[in-house]
Amino acid sequence: MTKSAFLLRCNRKPAQGHFCGIVFVAGLLVLLTASPAPADLVKLANGGELRGRIVRSPATGAVPAESIRLESLTGATVVVLKSDTLFVSMRPMVVEEYESKARRVADTLEAHWGLAEWCRLNGLSRQREVHLLKVVEHDANHEKAQVALGRVWNDGGWVDRDEMMAAQGYVKYKGRYVTTQELDVLQKTTAELGQEREWFQKIKLWHGWIIGRHEERRQQGLVALQQIDEIQAAPAVIRFLCEDSRRDLRLMGASLLSKLSGGKAASGLVKLALFDVDPEVRYTSLNAIGSDKFEQAQAAFIKELRSEYNTIVSRAAAALGRVGDERAIAPLIDALVTTHRYSVPTNERPGTSYSYRTDGTFGGNSSNLPPEVEAAMRTGQLPQGAIVLDSTAPAAPKKLVLVKVDHWNQDVLASLQKITKRDFGYDERTWHLWWAAEKTAGGADKPLKKK
Repeated sequence: MTKSAFLLRCNRKPAQGHFCGIVFVAGLLVLLTASPAPADLVKLANGGELRGRIVRSPATGAVPAESIRLESLTGATVVVLKSDTLFVSMRPMVVEEYESKARRVADTLEAHWGLAEWCRLNGLSRQREVHLLKVVEHDANHEKAQVALGRVWNDGGWVDRDEMMAAQGYVKYKGRYVTTQELDVLQKTTAELGQEREWFQKIKLWHGWIIGRHEERRQQGLVALQQIDEIQAAPAVIRFLCEDSRRDLRLMGASLLSKLSGGKAASGLVKLALFDVDPEVRYTSLNAIGSDKFEQAQAAFIKELRSEYNTIVSRAAAALGRVGDERAIAPLIDALVTTHRYSVPTNERPGTSYSYRTDGTFGGNSSNLPPEVEAAMRTGQLPQGAIVLDSTAPAAPKKLVLVKVDHWNQDVLASLQKITKRDFGYDERTWHLWWAAEKTAGGADKPLKKK
């Protein structure tokens, strides 16, 4: 095939010396999409995509400053102005091959399992998870898919192993599960543990004073608590103040933790910011997380983006807008749209409502049609029939049915926009393409056009 070249431009004023925008050539787009997908991808400003191998300078290996030249496998050459693009993603061929397969995959258990296995063999873990989740949607008891997702069988259902162990009081440490007490012993010296025990005794005493009736003791307890400045006091502050049922004491706990450094203080503030029932406590706790705690807090908030509760996902995402950096971008992208299960009550026993046909006959059981309904049907006023509720029937027992609901998470999108200064809406694929381009070393992967 004779090599041909196309220049994609968009309209600008002739006074600027050239056309600036994009003119789409139908034959070119067919040519690009019909051929096997090369590795590199150019995202156009109007939302379109071009695929091809980017031609770099033979001398420097860099991409020319003004335009990008792509070569398709068929031999066609495409030139696009950098000003007409959003970003360039330099991707491995296997990712392009995956996307080609994903566009054609049938929505069946067998097809998704096959593509998940292909992803496993080609090292595409994130893409594999997408299809494993599709497999278990078709068959919740598909053992291999559930195990691959890190789930275990427990109490009649498949649950995430880490979440199950966490509910039982275990955390993962260097590949094995230990209790939180064991973790403290493993991570701390004997001296540190001794200091924490001393603080437990002190703060337990002061806590008793401030909730007691003796005013002088109460003031002494408040003064003593406000003077705490040692990191080893954090576990006791969490235990006696942050977990107290009294709102003012939880607010005091958040204030004290804000002055202490270390992971324990950060974890206490994160817990309050995510799970406390009082909005003011959550707000105060989040704002109490200073820059010295961002590292630990970010990791905890990122973990909760995978929570089974959408409310927690939203709170964690909003928090990442304050404490997050580029390490939060990929998890936030994955949380743009999340699926959650809800228990919905339904009527278990049929027969509490009755259906009537348009000719006035009863559909199912024998019953007398109410006169006003019968008259309306006879005169053609109810061409679609009617459903008449039987108010004399006893209330039907309820049963709970699990339903799945997709949530488009506004807090996630807002935090992504704040961290990245970009906006691709809820289009997870474009977000991932852009982020892959940002992380790739070299000149062509940098943002080519700011919004």
